[in-house]
Amino acid sequence: MPVDIRILGWPVAVQFAAFMAAFLLIAAIGILVSEKLRKNKETYPSGETIALILGVYGAIYGVLLAFVIVIAWEDLDTASSRVDMESAALASVVRDSQFFPAPVRDAISDDMNRYVDHTVNTEFKEMSNGFVPSASNPALEEIFTTLKGFTPRNASEVAAYEQILTNLNSAIADRRARIGDSEDHLPPLLQYFIFGGALCVIVLASLYKPKSMFDRVMVLVSISALLAASLLVVIGLNRPFSGDISVSPDAFYRGILAQYR
Repeated sequence: MPVDIRILGWPVAVQFAAFMAAFLLIAAIGILVSEKLRKNKETYPSGETIALILGVYGAIYGVLLAFVIVIAWEDLDTASSRVDMESAALASVVRDSQFFPAPVRDAISDDMNRYVDHTVNTEFKEMSNGFVPSASNPALEEIFTTLKGFTPRNASEVAAYEQILTNLNSAIADRRARIGDSEDHLPPLLQYFIFGGALCVIVLASLYKPKSMFDRVMVLVSISALLAASLLVVIGLNRPFSGDISVSPDAFYRGILAQYR
């Protein structure tokens, strides 16, 4: 299981506390190193210089962090739209099958029940753990098989038959896209930038020494809290189907599909 998925399995408060502790530990190490460097005042930069560098670096890091969050949010929104489209296509199949004789309608309903159950209880759990669904879902193919053995007898059945075929093809395409979305995450380069940039910010903050120790502690705690919260958002959005900020399978239990809950 990927490391970020393991972290997402922790309670949010624990994640935040862990990041805060890590940043404060790094800041403490930075303070110890800076105090040793201060002995050589000729090579140690002034407080004004460090404040200026920290401000510029923090501004650049903030802009790029916002850019990364927007990208991750768009990926999440796309994955959510895929799930909505897939569930809408499945609902249309069930609705249109009401025009068919009872044996055909019941066979389609049974296959749809198996499809929804496998999708929600197996595929979504695999995707939430960072894995691509390992098994195929043949239930829709069974519906195709049922339709092949059925000959529409009137105009209503013909129209429903054609619409079901269209929606089945759409559902299959949407499922393939959903599985592809489950593999989406931020490229390693952007992940290195996010975590490396946070490290640089806290190190620079530890070098800044205001007039009082209280001010120094407040600055480091505030920056650590901000960085911890930012990283929580990035990690939460990194994978569309994992964590508290993720795509829910509830769409498969809405409307006419609610009978398969």
